[in-house]
Amino acid sequence: MSLITTGLGQIYNGEFLRGFILNIVLCLAAFLYSLRLYLDGRTDGLFFVVLMLVFLFLKVYSIGQAFVRSRQLGSAYTLRKYNKLYVYAVFTIIFLVLFIAPGQIVKQHILIDTSGTHPFRSAKARERYLRLYDREAQIWPIPSDIQMVDTSFGQTFVRISGPAGAPPMVLIHGANATSLMWAPNIEVLSGNYRTYAPDNIYDLGRSVFTRKIKTPDDFVKWLDELFNALKLEGRIILIGQSYGGWIVGQYLLRHPDRLEKVVLLAPATTVLPFRFEFLERGVLGSLPFRYFTRSMMFWVLDDLARKDEASRRLVEDLAENIFLGQQCFKPKQLVNPTVLTDQELHSIKVPALFLIGENEKIYSARKAIERLNRVAPQIKAELIPNAGHGLTLTQAELVNRKILEFLRQPGQ
Repeated sequence: MSLITTGLGQIYNGEFLRGFILNIVLCLAAFLYSLRLYLDGRTDGLFFVVLMLVFLFLKVYSIGQAFVRSRQLGSAYTLRKYNKLYVYAVFTIIFLVLFIAPGQIVKQHILIDTSGTHPFRSAKARERYLRLYDREAQIWPIPSDIQMVDTSFGQTFVRISGPAGAPPMVLIHGANATSLMWAPNIEVLSGNYRTYAPDNIYDLGRSVFTRKIKTPDDFVKWLDELFNALKLEGRIILIGQSYGGWIVGQYLLRHPDRLEKVVLLAPATTVLPFRFEFLERGVLGSLPFRYFTRSMMFWVLDDLARKDEASRRLVEDLAENIFLGQQCFKPKQLVNPTVLTDQELHSIKVPALFLIGENEKIYSARKAIERLNRVAPQIKAELIPNAGHGLTLTQAELVNRKILEFLRQPGQ
């Protein structure tokens, strides 16, 4: 019984107080871990190891002591009045609440508090991250205007490039990234288009959210408000990569009238669900340890890492940027991306291009193209050779050319 819930074996043996104390101590350890993680962002190895040893000791002690005590009591033991199934169930529920709820309360509190250095954990964290961000911004290859745009969800940081008066193109980056991910593509794309590259309001970067993003409709509303605030004239070319591709797909379904053409670059889910291995590695990668973040990035960007030494260093830098973001920003849960139904895909009338690397890790590239060809043949779907999830980096020149060719074709 102690294997199910620490202290439950003691309760069965009539040692209610001992079982309750074991339960509270374990929950207190979980609370301290959550407090350190959510407020500080740093979970050094020693701190983590000590807490894991506490968890293990309490669990082993609870099981071992309950077993020894039950042998001592033997068959002469008379069950107490509280030895009832519903008491065990209530005790287990209370344990789960005490184990999980305090950390969630801390997390929700810091997200609601938008004063001071929000969305960063502290002034020091803000300084650390923005110093790196501004240094990385020097890779942006062309002159750009910078705007902080007000929406009901907060202020959105936007990089604006290309000739004024040219057709508008909006670029939505992937999760755990910023507008800077478009640096290898922006010069070519801005040749004949007015490009707008925002930092996702609910991700890393310089945007500052004041309302939590809870649903796909929230992302759609944010984008719509952003377009209005930027006073984008005419129909918009909307491009998204990975998680940004999923956001683009959600906007496409709700506001096709505002869009001229759409480009989906290896969009998160949208066409197929994530592979289990990607989810598994993603969970580990979200832990506040550099090793797991680095392992996740080198797996998902394997093609880029193997391309050459400069590309390998780029993957190292990307992993370090994500790890620093985990430490510096308040933790928040992104909206889970969803797979579009056959009917939703078939209903898309706006000309759309789907590009995916042949070695994609998040789901099968060939199966994704097969599904689109079957249920939505109006969407132009192509494989990018020698590329995986980082196709805009690994094959930047080819991806740029494919996008521009698609945009030049009338009615496609």
